[in-house]
Amino acid sequence: MNEFAQLSPMSQALTLMLVGMGTVFIVLILVIYLSQGMIAIVNKVAPEEEAKPAKLASPVAAAVEPGVEAAIRQAISQVAPGATVTKIVKK
Repeated sequence: MNEFAQLSPMSQALTLMLVGMGTVFIVLILVIYLSQGMIAIVNKVAPEEEAKPAKLASPVAAAVEPGVEAAIRQAISQVAPGATVTKIVKK
């Protein structure tokens, strides 16, 4: 008979639990280090491109029609009484 079969059921349970938890711990540590290694390799092989600066708005903004401007000002005064509109730019 093997040694494991001679243990009491509680000892068998404890041994199986410790072996299982140890195995899971080791596998998770391997996953962490392999993932970090993969990330390092990918960053060396294909580095992230630098973000291009945003396109600046044109210096001459299109004029907003007077009727549209009046409607915007009226809507803002109804939603936020006391608020002032300083500039309306059409994009």
